[in-house]
Amino acid sequence: MHPFDYEYLLQRAQEKIETDTPARAFPYLQKAREIQPEVDYRFHNLMGDAHWKMHDRFSAMESYERSLESNEYQFPLFIRIADFYEEERKPDKALVFSEKYLALVPNDKNRIFRAAILSRRMGRESNYDNYIKILESDITFESEKESLRSTLNRYLKNKKWKEAESLALKYLPYFPREEWMYESLILARRHRSLASLEDAYMMACVIFKEETKYFVRYGVLLQEKKRYFEALSSLRKAFRNSVKFQKNQDWDEILFLLRQTYSNLGREKDSYAIDSLVNDTRIRNDLNPDTLKIHIQTFRKNREYLIFGMYWFLEKEPKASQEYKQLIRQRDEEFENTELLFVLGPFAKDANDLE
Repeated sequence: MHPFDYEYLLQRAQEKIETDTPARAFPYLQKAREIQPEVDYRFHNLMGDAHWKMHDRFSAMESYERSLESNEYQFPLFIRIADFYEEERKPDKALVFSEKYLALVPNDKNRIFRAAILSRRMGRESNYDNYIKILESDITFESEKESLRSTLNRYLKNKKWKEAESLALKYLPYFPREEWMYESLILARRHRSLASLEDAYMMACVIFKEETKYFVRYGVLLQEKKRYFEALSSLRKAFRNSVKFQKNQDWDEILFLLRQTYSNLGREKDSYAIDSLVNDTRIRNDLNPDTLKIHIQTFRKNREYLIFGMYWFLEKEPKASQEYKQLIRQRDEEFENTELLFVLGPFAKDANDLE
């Protein structure tokens, strides 16, 4: 084979990547492009592999994306890119590649499930509903549901955490809205001390979006990891749900955790705001409207007070409720650079957050 042959140069680049000297692959790839300017998908894959081994992962993804433009029938590559962007907290891009994959492989239950999760995170409720309907229309294992539940309980009781996790993951796409599936997965991953415990909480938060408990538990986990902005995100969602849907969740617990998070972030005024808000929520049925307005004005940049005011005045004074809703949007824009990426968390792109 001629030393300047395109195929030879690709082969040499691959050898350098496989022998953990990826930097040495680039001269061969550069020469290959000079010989054949219209490179094929293999060139882009090798470029991606070299960048990946050098820990330049975003450049790797760019190369893999170019590879897919040249050859879209590389199904595992779609999943690899989608999973990467999801791990990097870019659900919008993760959803794009998940849907491109599903356009080619429409019956992949696991990817349909991930697309459902990503759709709801992006505020695309109709897409979420469609994906869930597709999953639940498959009743292959419906008759085995109780047996599956018993098996999971037995694994958990006998501390067979790995087996419980595997079983839950296998059947979750067939029972996407069965709460015991998520509880089993969370319990198994917690005992295995897996980093993927976060993903289990994330899925539960997304599926049970109007509940509070998973947001509270996820928030506590993030507190334990000292990721306080993200904890704030989850706990704020729990508080919003508890106010909007009048959940029986202990408001004092949620507000205590919020105050704790603000304290860890060094946000003293927000901590004082929560102290005042605790008292107002305790007497919410007898609260004087003017008193509440004064408190909100005093802590006008505190999101929890504005959320509470927006829903408290919703029926009593709709105009005041709308004003507070607008103030929430304004404060979110003001704090966008320091908060938005973290604070709105799992639903950063959800336009229905204040509905």
